Amino acid sequence: MFLNTAFNALSPEQMQKFVENYAERIVDDMDTKCLMQFVYDTIVENLSIQTPEDILEQITSVYDDETVAELIESVTD
Repeated sequence: MFLNTAFNALSPEQMQKFVENYAERIVDDMDTKCLMQFVYDTIVENLSIQTPEDILEQITSVYDDETVAELIESVTD
């Protein structure tokens, strides 16, 4: 009960810091393989809710047209 009371009494600033501390703890406990899998899953999840046009725009803003062509070829061959 004490934890619930203490948790619910946190200010918005304290809650933000609490979340940041928790996230830091999670990351610290991950090995490189887990971190890479998390990043991969996050990227795929974020892209899956975007329109094809948004995905293309994002890729072309980071990479060149050749990369887009390679990615298209990788799924059409």
